[in-house]
Amino acid sequence: MSTKVEAFQTLGKKIEEFVRPGTFPIAIKLIRSAAEIPPGGKRPKAGLEVETFLCQNFRMVRTYGWTMAIMQEDCCCKLARMIFGWDPPTEESARWGDQFSVGLYASDLETSGKVREHLHLLNNEFAGVVLSPLTRTRTEPDVIFVYCMPAQAMRLIQAYLYFKGGVMQFTAAGRMGSCHEGIAKTFLTEEPQFVLLGNGDRVWGGADDAEVMFSIPKSKSELIVNGLEATHKAGLRYPIPKYMNYTPGFQASFAKEAQKRAGGTLVKEP
Repeated sequence: MSTKVEAFQTLGKKIEEFVRPGTFPIAIKLIRSAAEIPPGGKRPKAGLEVETFLCQNFRMVRTYGWTMAIMQEDCCCKLARMIFGWDPPTEESARWGDQFSVGLYASDLETSGKVREHLHLLNNEFAGVVLSPLTRTRTEPDVIFVYCMPAQAMRLIQAYLYFKGGVMQFTAAGRMGSCHEGIAKTFLTEEPQFVLLGNGDRVWGGADDAEVMFSIPKSKSELIVNGLEATHKAGLRYPIPKYMNYTPGFQASFAKEAQKRAGGTLVKEP
């Protein structure tokens, strides 16, 4: 195993230490041929005998701990296939997408088509993707996913801005979260993304209501982990240390009733 891969495994351990996500952070490697699939990588169609949505595979990896390889023949999601360029956009497919969204995501055809102005597409540059838990990855990831709670995402944002400054800007459409914002946009812009997970991630990908996702491009991974270490040392922690150093009391009306009922409350009298 290369020292670079071991370095990413170590980064995964540090993310788990400082952020404590409920599931494994995911290493995502974009590949140009099946020859890049590591030994033992599971294929949905050949190994599980099903075609899947990518968001399903993210859930499998982050909870089962599997390494999975998804090639275009394994993926049956029209949106993911369009983003990867496995089904190149055509007038017909654009029209289908616009019509599908009318009454669901958009009020009319004109409104529906506006989302296409904001797409990030991989244009069939990659034949597939390898997914694995970051702490045991055998490939150098192009993107890292951390499924997390909002407070944990806050820590990752603080870590990134510790060195960069300013604010993070992100986009959201309430759909195409993990495959579009998470993989394509993160990879193409080389900027971390706070990803508001959409219906696909929640209905088929099994994301919980309170979960969001933070995606990290390879080029920013070490910077973010260094930011986590620095801000943790300064006192920004997860779990959030709640302030507990105070004498408790009761709502005035409750305290009054307690005095009448029992002659006192749970708070020791001075």
